[in-house]
Amino acid sequence: MSELANHTKTARASDLIERNDVTVTNIAARRGARASLDELARATFGVSLPSTPKAVEAGGTLIVWAGPDQWLIIQKEETGRDHYSELAKTFNGLASVIDVTESRTIFRISQARPSPVLSRSMGIDFHDAAFKPGDVAITHVSHLGVIVWRLPDGTAYDFACARTYSRDFGDWLRKAKA
Repeated sequence: MSELANHTKTARASDLIERNDVTVTNIAARRGARASLDELARATFGVSLPSTPKAVEAGGTLIVWAGPDQWLIIQKEETGRDHYSELAKTFNGLASVIDVTESRTIFRISQARPSPVLSRSMGIDFHDAAFKPGDVAITHVSHLGVIVWRLPDGTAYDFACARTYSRDFGDWLRKAKA
């Protein structure tokens, strides 16, 4: 069994999984600290924090724009390592840092393009010319708030929702992706 399969729930031929192998940290720039925060992020990750709806990857860390001056930092869970504490220490004074791992669920569809039903239901044009690798959208589906991004390498789509309605969203996603 692959390492990814060991850390995720497979929902049908492994093209839809619930990510259980990551930590998710929300970073929000403090007033007047955006430039300094971005400089520190470049030194820490090797990339700038996206200022538009984009997702960027750097050394196994995925940085997802989550609104003006807000980002989700998604990192592979590692035994004995506390990503949240590391980020809180790194960005101390420049950003509010919150561990949202237990309050967010991330689903991944490993397809080059989502189904037409999914496209219509989310109100997003997932065509390659419109929703390019690394693009991010914040939307509603079935009355549920969702952040969706296309992985920077273009191989899959991730969907982040509140854990309180992850079962409903997961069921909806399984039906819509078919």
